Amino acid sequence: MKARLREKALGLFSLFVVVLWLSPNWVNFSFKIGTQSYNWTTFVLFILLPLIGLGYLVLAFFKRKCWLFFFGLACIFAFPITMAVGSFLLGP
Repeated sequence: MKARLREKALGLFSLFVVVLWLSPNWVNFSFKIGTQSYNWTTFVLFILLPLIGLGYLVLAFFKRKCWLFFFGLACIFAFPITMAVGSFLLGP
């Protein structure tokens, strides 16, 4: 029972990560703290998703599940994957 609940929680968190990955297309805002300006897209693609991806890699090592490993790599390389898909869909 607990294992099934943990698998459901992991699946829901993975769905949240997918929504988070798509969120820069839906929400675009920036904010300033002092003299620094921050953008939501930059925060998600360069900071948040790579950190989550590292967590997935560690979890894949301990749980021995290959889909977690590949999902972690996809999160770490979120920016290059996004740029490649955009280039493919929009053309040169």
